[in-house]
Order: sequence, then C-alpha cells, then structure tokens
Amino acid sequence: PLLLLLAELACDAQPTYQWKDAATGERITCQQCPPGTFVAQHCSRDRATRCQPCPDLHYTQYWNYLEKCRYCNVICGEKQVEVRQCNATHNRACQCQQGYYSNMELCIRHSECPPGAGALKPGTPFEDTQCHDCPHGFFSSNSSTNPCQPHQDCEQQGKVTNVQGNKYHDTLCTSCRPGRDNSTQGAGEPRAQPADDDCDQAMIDFVVYQNIPVKKLKRLQQILERSPKKQAAWTRAAIQEKIRAFLTHKKEEDSEVTKELLDALRVVKLHSIEEKVRERFLL
Repeated sequence: PLLLLLAELACDAQPTYQWKDAATGERITCQQCPPGTFVAQHCSRDRATRCQPCPDLHYTQYWNYLEKCRYCNVICGEKQVEVRQCNATHNRACQCQQGYYSNMELCIRHSECPPGAGALKPGTPFEDTQCHDCPHGFFSSNSSTNPCQPHQDCEQQGKVTNVQGNKYHDTLCTSCRPGRDNSTQGAGEPRAQPADDDCDQAMIDFVVYQNIPVKKLKRLQQILERSPKKQAAWTRAAIQEKIRAFLTHKKEEDSEVTKELLDALRVVKLHSIEEKVRERFLL
C-alpha cells in the first residue's frame, strides 16, 4: 500500500528541472511551468518558479522550462484548411480540404475510380480513394469517387428487364412488352407498338447494349451521328452511353429513330442484331 501511494504521488507530482542559481552557483530543483505558460523567472532557494501566460500567437504544448513561448509558425498552404486555431497550448493545425489528401506535403485530388469500379473506402484528408471492381449486382457507369450502385429491380417496379445490368451500367427496365416474350399479356390484348415512346426507348437500349465489337460500335456511332471517321479514343462503355444519349435525344425530337437505327445496323452489317430487333419489337 505504501509503495502504491508513493507511485500515485509521483504521477501527480509537478514536473521539475535542474537550475543553477546565478547568485550562489548552487544547483537547485525548480518546478516546471504548465502548458500555455513559460518561465518568467527561474526559482531560487527561497522562491518558486514564476510562470506567465504565453502572449498572442505563441504557445507551449507541454510542461516546460522555456524562457519564451514558441511562435505559431504553421501556415496553411494551398488546398489546405485550418482545423485548429493557434492557441496558448497548441500550434495552428491544417489539413487538406475536402476532395484532397496529403502526399509528400502536398494536397493531391482524390483519385476517381474508373467505370466499372467504385470507392471501397472514400478518400480522407490523409488517404487517397481506395477503389474496387463493382461486384455482381452493382455498377458504376462513369469515373467518380462514389461507391458502386445496386442494379434496379424491374419486377419491383412492375416492369420487365430489357437489358441486364453489368458492372458498367444499370439494369434497364421497360413497360414495353411486344413479341412472344410477353408472357403476362392476356389473350386478345393489343400488343405495344414500337412507335410508343417506351418501346422506342426499349429498342434503343436493347441495341446499344448488345455485345457489338468496339470497331463496329464506333462505325455505328459515325453513321448515326454523321460524324467524321477519325474520332477520339473512347471505351466501349463510353461509346454506348454516347450513342444512347444521341438516340434518346433524337427520339424526343419526334425523329424516325426506329428507321434510322435499323438502316444504320444494316450499313454496319450488324444483320443478326437487326433481326433480333425486328423479332423482339415486331418490326
């Protein structure tokens, strides 16, 4: 018990330091000053250490026997924000602003995960984004710092799956039910026509996300957009999204998108896909 008491007293004891009295040359033990203060006057045999608060823009973080406080010398740099103001006990503290992380004393923008991948762990002021391939049932259609998103469930919406999702795009649903795959259609009910807006969109989606070789996909884009043959390099997913956006816009302008798309498929010699479209959408 006595040893425990002595240990507790030692822990609670104010830190000390050795000092040589200038008048007598004697070495004496002085008490240190607490954080936020400095030694205004060292102790003597008859007088305790006199401590004084740090002036503005100065600090001491620990018990000390400094004769002056340290200057708050940290200055926030480019792409940094102040997360702690200079005060009597701490220097100013900075960190990278949102969307950036610290690397070799520079703030670098968080990396974006490529299409087909999402953020497994979002970036912080101290670490870059950690990406991973989207697992089955999830997708990411563009470069971003967001996590992969789940595929939508067409059945929950009272629709049917038109295009099955993959890691690059969502599952695409439709209310259009033409053709012999329409198992829910009652006898004698009129079938949806591809002229209907939803069926036009379903046809566009169905064609765009077929497994078309990239070279032919680029050619299809050129035919539809009437663009020059020499184009910037695009990934398959990017070309698909561009074609889909282009055709959707044309559809909204009341263009004869069905005829144009079938003609383009024929020019690019994608005959099997043309046949699939005609059969599926009763063209």
